[in-house]
Amino acid sequence: MGKVKHLNPVLSSSNKKTIDPQKRKVRSDKLHDIKIPVDEPMDMILRRESRRYWNGSKTAFGTEILLFGLEQMLVYPDVTYTDQPYTVHCKVDHETYQKIGNYAADWKCSVRKAAHRIFIEAYKKRQLGGVTDGEI
Repeated sequence: MGKVKHLNPVLSSSNKKTIDPQKRKVRSDKLHDIKIPVDEPMDMILRRESRRYWNGSKTAFGTEILLFGLEQMLVYPDVTYTDQPYTVHCKVDHETYQKIGNYAADWKCSVRKAAHRIFIEAYKKRQLGGVTDGEI
């Protein structure tokens, strides 16, 4: 009898060497995405203000508020964290993500909860709703 021919050569075992897949390099400028839950009135204000100042990018506006909170504020009172149907995405670099992670470790919570706490306090301090052009 001789060699057995398989109908599907992929399924046949062969002595061919398999090539090990190479690990992909992670980009140095990769951004971390943090989803922060917000309530409906806050979402409406963020949408309105983002259209006015950021050409419709709620993510860029939310990131700006989070960075404002990290840079300009030192005290973040405890806020209740509840999951909401509306979220704001904040895209931060690795260094900022580490800084939020340090707060999360101090407060014994997740990075998302720490970012929520910082975001809510920064949102209150920015007093959105009646903002002039020079403030943003």
